[in-house]
Amino acid sequence: MALDVDLLLGLRAVIENGTVTQAASVLGITQPALSARIAKLESRIGFPLFDREGGNSLRPTPRALEFYESVRAVLAHVEQLALTAERLRTGATGTLVVASHPAASISILPGVVARFRSLSPGVDVRMINRTSEDVRAYFEASIVDLAIAELPVDLAQVERRRVSIDLVAILPTGHPLAARATLSPADLADQPFVSMTTGRAIGHIISNAVREKGGGFTKVIEAEYFSTICALVATGQGVSVVDPWSARMFAHLGLVSRPLTPAIRYEIAVFFRSDRRLADPARLFLGLLEETLRNPNGIPQTA
Repeated sequence: MALDVDLLLGLRAVIENGTVTQAASVLGITQPALSARIAKLESRIGFPLFDREGGNSLRPTPRALEFYESVRAVLAHVEQLALTAERLRTGATGTLVVASHPAASISILPGVVARFRSLSPGVDVRMINRTSEDVRAYFEASIVDLAIAELPVDLAQVERRRVSIDLVAILPTGHPLAARATLSPADLADQPFVSMTTGRAIGHIISNAVREKGGGFTKVIEAEYFSTICALVATGQGVSVVDPWSARMFAHLGLVSRPLTPAIRYEIAVFFRSDRRLADPARLFLGLLEETLRNPNGIPQTA
């Protein structure tokens, strides 16, 4: 059974974006063309991949999600081949590939990349921004030099640096709670809350902390990324809890952040292969990243 890579890319786009409209836009093709790809893939593998939920929304079937675990690994290998071909074609000798989940890619890594490029201008940097699950799959396919993902990171032959981050409360400018220097999870109880999706472990940790310390957890909006949550809070949609880098990056939109006591912790890991020597560019980047993560203004500590 031959499976075209374009068919697998179509599957990934729909699973990651949820609708045919958005997935087609990401791929740069028409909705009918993407629907045809999905139908062709279903015909090839012999089972349905999605339940239609009305409109163009699609819900992956359990078998689709199990199949997609293998698809992610295959696509990671395909991208590794493309990167190798590019290096051979261009003669490039210095390329650093960093894979990260969205929170780090958007709020932490840009500053690290800027510092790295100033010290190593001859090294090209390729950033892969994926979910933590995809980051781990890319790492297993040996496509990346360094990776950042949410825990757990249970991979063989990996050196892992755990990072525990104290999250902060964010509020719209002018919110009554902004008058306080620090807040507790109890202060956020019964406030309209812009929540991290419950599909993420940190979403459960935050909601449980508010319930345990304060009582009511009034979720009004659920989003997948800290950056989206910051933008929504800035427009006055509610309050939330995010990492300190995201809070600082989006403060100009009209939000304020306050430390939380007791703290709500967000754990991530920086990891790389332990069975081979870390190349000099990757070693330099790792040092700059760890320095950023130890920044007292950002609160986290490595462990």
